[in-house]
Amino acid sequence: MPLKEREKILIVEHIFELRHDASGSFIDMKGYIADYVRDNEMFLHWRIDPNLVSFFDANDHIEKEGAFIGYKSISYVVYNPDTRNYFPDRTRSFLKKFFQNNRYTIPKKLSRFGMRTKIFFPSEKTFEEINRIVFNVFYAEKVKELIGEKEKDVQFIFDLREEQFDLRLAGGPIHQNEVGNYFSFKSKHFENSGFFLDVDYSKSHDLTQDSIPNLISKSVELMWSMVGKFENQLGI
Repeated sequence: MPLKEREKILIVEHIFELRHDASGSFIDMKGYIADYVRDNEMFLHWRIDPNLVSFFDANDHIEKEGAFIGYKSISYVVYNPDTRNYFPDRTRSFLKKFFQNNRYTIPKKLSRFGMRTKIFFPSEKTFEEINRIVFNVFYAEKVKELIGEKEKDVQFIFDLREEQFDLRLAGGPIHQNEVGNYFSFKSKHFENSGFFLDVDYSKSHDLTQDSIPNLISKSVELMWSMVGKFENQLGI
């Protein structure tokens, strides 16, 4: 079921990643990690690879959510949650339980916090209509003196700083049946044309395990604020 706010449907994929120094002890602890996560009913299905333990909510794949624990990182993903709080709540809960294990400890040096969200705004408008709206919002009239008025497909990338985070913001209009190439799951709404937004918050300094829950909450809060601005400006 797609996330629905104010009668507007949004299709969302969330990806959290915490990178740390390489852990040599991970190699000997993979079986313990898999059993600990299963025994604590965090996930019931797992697969062990040389440098990674993968966890699924379905037998051998992610249906809605999953996690990955490797020798250099921990990740949590959620596909198309029903509410805006589901992803941060589930990610914080997973990390809290995992960090409570008494045998495997990740290295103290954390190198990168990442919170990436991909959002699709399905629309009844044609691709050409959406492209024109995006062009008019992002570019001043003077740009037409440089490139004319024959733009076919407007895309954008911005590298920004927002509060304590680095932010990479990318997106643009999407043709019918195209946006599925950017997501890891399927949706009937991918048949629509629409607008695609990729929001990636990161932080690479002053990271501690204790700071991660607040960083999750804050980055998700900022992300939804950004999405709201796009909704209001584009009206797609």
